[in-house]
Amino acid sequence: CKPGALVCMFIDWRQLPAATDALQWAGWIWRGTAVWDKGNSRPQKGRFRQQAEFVVWASNGKLPIDRPVPVLPGVFRAANVQGVQRIHQTQKPEEIMRQICKICLPGGRILDPFAGSGSTLAAAELEGYDSVGVELSEEIAKSAAQRLNVQLKKAIAQKTGLY
Repeated sequence: CKPGALVCMFIDWRQLPAATDALQWAGWIWRGTAVWDKGNSRPQKGRFRQQAEFVVWASNGKLPIDRPVPVLPGVFRAANVQGVQRIHQTQKPEEIMRQICKICLPGGRILDPFAGSGSTLAAAELEGYDSVGVELSEEIAKSAAQRLNVQLKKAIAQKTGLY
């Protein structure tokens, strides 16, 4: 990644210490964490709900304060993807990914090395960013490609009135 590039990594509480240590060991500057409040999680009697995931974010070197990006929330609230919409077990809601993409500079490129259902790629497209995704599972990659193809057709239909 070029200097000033950012990484945003979803992680649960169990891997939080190791993930932040690994980022710093790799030379990235850990900038902090944001929270995804899922709102809907499996209750466990006598325990706290595990209804949050963390977004660890870091920069590859300096991060100028005058970057032309908006102020982003520190807590994102959206329910987990359910039902027929769910392609992958760790699928993120597109509405959250759209907000997170905005940390990228206008005209930037977004890389998702664990593309899964394609939520990041779909969000990047909707927000006007170029994106690249990598997915190990051929079956999941095909599902994501199909999802993105349908989204592209809908976007063209909205712009042109054709489908």
